[in-house]
Amino acid sequence: MNETTSPLDVGSADWRESWAYLVGMQAYAYGFPAVYFTKLRFGMVRKPVGVIDTPLNKLFHVPRLSSHEEQYGGSPYRDGIYSIGWLELGAEPVVVHAPDCGERYVSIQLAEFYSDLFGYVGPSVNGGKAQTALVVGPDWQGSTPEGIDIVLRSPTPSAFMVARVSSPGGDDLAAARDVQRQIYVKPLSSWLDGSTPSERRDVAVPCAPDQPLADFATMNAALQENPPPARDEALLRQFGRVGLGPYAEQPLESLDAATRRGLQRALQDGPRLFAQVARAGGATRQVNGWFYGDRNWGRMASVHDFLGRATPQSFSGIVEHWIEQSTKLRTFVDADGADLSGEHAYVLHLRADEIPQARAFWSVTLYDERFNMVDNPIKRYGISSLVDGLVYGADGSLEILMQHEAPTDESRRANWLPTPQGRFNLFLRTYLPGPSVQDQSYAPPPVRRIG
Repeated sequence: MNETTSPLDVGSADWRESWAYLVGMQAYAYGFPAVYFTKLRFGMVRKPVGVIDTPLNKLFHVPRLSSHEEQYGGSPYRDGIYSIGWLELGAEPVVVHAPDCGERYVSIQLAEFYSDLFGYVGPSVNGGKAQTALVVGPDWQGSTPEGIDIVLRSPTPSAFMVARVSSPGGDDLAAARDVQRQIYVKPLSSWLDGSTPSERRDVAVPCAPDQPLADFATMNAALQENPPPARDEALLRQFGRVGLGPYAEQPLESLDAATRRGLQRALQDGPRLFAQVARAGGATRQVNGWFYGDRNWGRMASVHDFLGRATPQSFSGIVEHWIEQSTKLRTFVDADGADLSGEHAYVLHLRADEIPQARAFWSVTLYDERFNMVDNPIKRYGISSLVDGLVYGADGSLEILMQHEAPTDESRRANWLPTPQGRFNLFLRTYLPGPSVQDQSYAPPPVRRIG
């Protein structure tokens, strides 16, 4: 602005559109996990669209390792078998039981409806031993029955449960499935009297994507169903000024045209922003093209990082572990900063002292641009320390070859990770990680293009 320009000379733009866009972007970041969970739950419980088909308050056991057939996004775990459950805790608590597992890594995550975790059950936090937990809603005031080892309170009436039983596959799968079958969820009343609970699939329907302001309509319903914490009231009151959240001052359909235009722009730009943040890894440590997950993953709301909670945590991971359970590093680029692509061949050379330290295991898994695994002729989606047959160098080093075509050298096929024709990314996971991985002093080498 120069000396001859009036501060009131702003053209014909309507301030209400600009304000709605600004607030809408913030609200989209805040509420995205609840929108995503609403859609995922609908697609697994009420109108299943993939592998998982389960009523509420019951576990769906996936008896095989994840593959390209899962198309939910979220960078699925390949190093074992999943069990998924959607919990409704408003009417009564549920009982979650995890069996003894010996040396096998078994974890059970419990997430509230905004994707942060409120606890774990079972061997990974209990020295490999069995554990029975009572999972209660935010308003529950009952007494704890005998036989319960721990009580975990969800901040929201709806919760998401993910159980993982580690396995390299093959002949070990039968033993892993035996452990998996012993993990269960039961409503408290059924656990006490041994009855069979009635099946419930009455979950909210996301707004149809062709409807105006669809994701904001879904968000408003989700925030009513699962009220945000009181500490966020000032922020939520601001959202309410443009028709968003539990304090919306008027329905979305009653908003003026300028405000609606601003909100529509936010719904267009929000996913683009999320993709940019996910690709950059958020505000985290980066080294050799890899970026660490946030130190507060699974606890993002505790530091008011709602963008980080939305992405990378929810947008590209659905839920994330606390770092003492698992740490993750992702890369989209090679040593020169160029996108990883199946048009080229790459190698990840890990010296013996660069192999990740983990009390359970480590793995490198490959995903496409939508964070799904990629179909390939040998059905290999990752390289893991759980798997026998990896070929190490005489000096203890490990070299992972990544390319689209099978290597002509037979000796290199054991460590070959097939790539898609297009762009891809890698996830380096450690379970029960060592100190250098938790404190982020560990520096994995870059992925180098070859040939």
